[in-house]
Amino acid sequence: MSDQNDYQLNYQSLSFENKLRKFRMDHLVQFIKSVKSNSILEIGCGNDPLFGYYDQFDKMDIVEPGNLFFENTKNKINGDPRISISNSTIEDAVKQLNNSYDIIVIGGFLHEIDNPEEVLSLIKRIAAEETIVITFVPNADSFHRILALESGLIKTNYEFSENDKKFGRRTVFNMNSFSELFENEGFSILKVDTYFIKPFSHEQMKLDVFTEEILEGLNKMTNYIPNMGCEIFLAAKKNV
Repeated sequence: MSDQNDYQLNYQSLSFENKLRKFRMDHLVQFIKSVKSNSILEIGCGNDPLFGYYDQFDKMDIVEPGNLFFENTKNKINGDPRISISNSTIEDAVKQLNNSYDIIVIGGFLHEIDNPEEVLSLIKRIAAEETIVITFVPNADSFHRILALESGLIKTNYEFSENDKKFGRRTVFNMNSFSELFENEGFSILKVDTYFIKPFSHEQMKLDVFTEEILEGLNKMTNYIPNMGCEIFLAAKKNV
């Protein structure tokens, strides 16, 4: 089995990922509803494409390099003429893409690659002046990382977790460093915040005590500790 397939199967088996994904997509859709979104490009849809949560668009192009994720998403499209999907990397797909997108969503993978700067450079080539680029990554200042630090379980909140190691992640960002990555590559930040206070690890979050009501409450806790959500949300435009 290829490393790519291993990654996709590991991702699907994450114990808390399905529940966290709901809050991630809710946060994403809430922002998308506030801006123009007739034409959307999603890069790296993973196992759960955006169109399953948001349907108010005229056109959506998807670029997904993972074979398993590609086949799964292709089946979900179910012949919708508004949606096209390419089984390729952004590096290979960029030549066929245009700059007519209102929104470009970069799946949560910029922390998993050695060359996020190169990806953002490619994004600039296909982003129009008014295109909004949106993405998300884990947060170094997440409540559960800081709790682990203060409990003496880790030496620094930038230490790679077991899941980080499993997925070969390269960088642990905080809000400042993630914003700087975009700014250094010629983008202006429109919004950066965090969502969902995750008190413990993915594995520990399987405990029965975390009812749906409590999970909803944890998501709202960023109203009180706004920088400690488990993931960072960022929206930006390229400088012109």
